[in-house]
Parts: sequence; structure tokens; C-alpha cells
Amino acid sequence: MSNPLRHALSLIRRHRKEFIVVNAAFFGLFAATMTVTLLNPEIQPAILDTVAGIVRTDLAVKAYLSGNLFYAVSATLAVNLGVAVMLISIPSFLVPFFGVVFAMVFAAAYGVTLAPIGPYAAAMVPHSITVLIEFQAYIIAAFGAYLTGRAIFLPAGGEKRSVSQRYTTAAARVVSLYALVVPLLLLGAVYEAFEIIYLVGYFI
Repeated sequence: MSNPLRHALSLIRRHRKEFIVVNAAFFGLFAATMTVTLLNPEIQPAILDTVAGIVRTDLAVKAYLSGNLFYAVSATLAVNLGVAVMLISIPSFLVPFFGVVFAMVFAAAYGVTLAPIGPYAAAMVPHSITVLIEFQAYIIAAFGAYLTGRAIFLPAGGEKRSVSQRYTTAAARVVSLYALVVPLLLLGAVYEAFEIIYLVGYFI
């Protein structure tokens, strides 16, 4: 097992309670907003375009339509990794716990957009696997944002590390956690591309 991966797993073990809380909050918000949307279907169209503009690009859509599996996987991975890095991890070095908040908003919004409503509801059967894989990657990134906030802005009592040392510690933790985030996003991208190109048509 490589050192970054070992370090990532040790961070999760060391902060097991916090990791469980982030998981529970993420999936709890996702389930809650999905339930609300199922009861009030008119919410979905109002949110769908906004969320699509944040978490997907025309590149990914064109990649799916192309039917080229490698192109679709590459585009999906690029978009999802961009979300994790640019909207969860990096901002958290500037604004305390920003990535945690964004991940929760992301979960709530996806609960609305992925609610199985209308003629394409059955497509959520194969897509649920994509959701579980990619969401876990985002949760680990959000967990890293939590650790970043603690290391930089809320150092443990008695610690006298300089600001630069705190940033270095936080960066090392985030890089280690990406030893889990990247493989999960790659796995999710491979399955999602295969699912959309080859499987979804059987469910709509």
C-alpha cells in the first residue's frame, strides 16, 4: 500500500466520528431533498438547469452523445475531479470549511435533480451505482475540507506551529486523501460512461 493511501486511511481511522458525520449529513440531505421532490415534482425543473451548469459541462454531454467510451470517461473524470478540487478542496484553504458547506449544498441539490420523476425515472436503477461511487469521492474531499479547516483555522490547543506549517500540514492531508478520491472518481467515470452509453437505453 502506497504511503499517501496509507496516510489517507489512517486519517479516516483517526477521525472516524467526523468522517461518519460527514457521510451521514451528505446522504441525509440527499435523501431528504429527494423525498421532498418526490412529493413536490414541480421543484425539479426549477433546479435542474442551475445544478447542471455547476456540476456538468457541454463537454461531458457531448462525450456521452459521441458514443466514444474513452472520450466519455475522460470528460466525466475531468468534470468531477474539477468539482472536487476547485469547488471543495482549494476554497477551503481560503475560507474555513467552505468545501464542507458546498458539499452539503451539492448533496441537497442532487437530491432534487436525481429524484426519479417522469419518463426517465427508471434510469436511476443503473445510475444509483454511479451516485454511490461518486458521492463517496465527494464526501472524502469534503472530509479533507474539514481537516483543512481544523489544521489551518482551528489548531489544537497548545500547538505553536506557524501559519505556513499549518497550511503545509493541511495540504499534505488533502493530497493523501486524493489517493482515495481520484480512484473513486475514475471508477465512477468508467461506470457512468458505460452506463449512459450502453445501459440507460434499456430503462427508458
